[in-house]
Amino acid sequence: MASLSRRRLLAASATLAAGAWLVPNAAQAQATPLRVWRYKGAAATFMDLAGQLDTPYPVEWVDIGGGNLVLEALNSGSLDYVSMSEIPPIFAASAKVPIALIGVLPGDLHDNGIVVRKDAGIRSVADLKGKRISYVRATNTHYFVLDMLRQHGLTLADVQAVPMPMQDALIAFRSGHVDALTGGGISLLQAAREGGERLEHVSRFVGNSLIATSQAALQDPDKHRQLGDFLLREKATWAWVSQHPEAWARRCQEQSGIAAELYLQQLRQRALPVRLGAINEQAIASAQQVADTFFDNQLIRQPVDLRPLWRDDFSPILES
Repeated sequence: MASLSRRRLLAASATLAAGAWLVPNAAQAQATPLRVWRYKGAAATFMDLAGQLDTPYPVEWVDIGGGNLVLEALNSGSLDYVSMSEIPPIFAASAKVPIALIGVLPGDLHDNGIVVRKDAGIRSVADLKGKRISYVRATNTHYFVLDMLRQHGLTLADVQAVPMPMQDALIAFRSGHVDALTGGGISLLQAAREGGERLEHVSRFVGNSLIATSQAALQDPDKHRQLGDFLLREKATWAWVSQHPEAWARRCQEQSGIAAELYLQQLRQRALPVRLGAINEQAIASAQQVADTFFDNQLIRQPVDLRPLWRDDFSPILES
């Protein structure tokens, strides 16, 4: 599906809510914009290629850093639509930030992993004991390390943990200052090209991406309609990627300077194409497991229940 037709959007409106799905033309100029977080690799950065930017309401792109800045923006009402990992909802729940999780981009076993230097003598997780392992603190890579070590009878105390930003980790890996790099997506392929090899079958963690908004946005009828429309446009954009991988990879190369071939390799190694779907029990359980692990490892002060954050307002249209 390259783009959403007006007919499909109008048909979807009956599922979402009574009344018109699209904002009437006369009201477009006065409509409050949908504020969408945009960052490299997000669907927002190649929606134009998929023909999905002809929204019947204004869109305001928000270009800020991730993590706490995104949660603060959601909390203040200056951001309406965000794609995030399973980590930010943990801190949102802990800090009582009223976010809502409304869609899921299922992860893949190849999305997160660990690459070791070929000269480090590491052939299994057991060989990581005493070795220098990099990860990005309070991210999917942090959880991956904790989960991987736990599954093999180890803890973070058994290795030399070296938390650092990913770009610094790639430099440290290349220079031999760390023995293993924990990463996600393209960073794993970069490390493998720079003297590393991936340890396979060391964790069952897939790392879903979640679409989030604010509870306040869901209570606004106009914002609610905009969110539903934009979800369908993101779903169509990912469907376009599966049909036009080379064009997607070229855009990624333009944005990052990383060879398009690496992006194509990343796409090919997935078991299934990226597809935006409705919230589901498996996704809820996965996010809760990450939260529980963070508490068990004293990364948050008290346990949190993430279930109240999940909203199925848009499940009917995402499942169609």
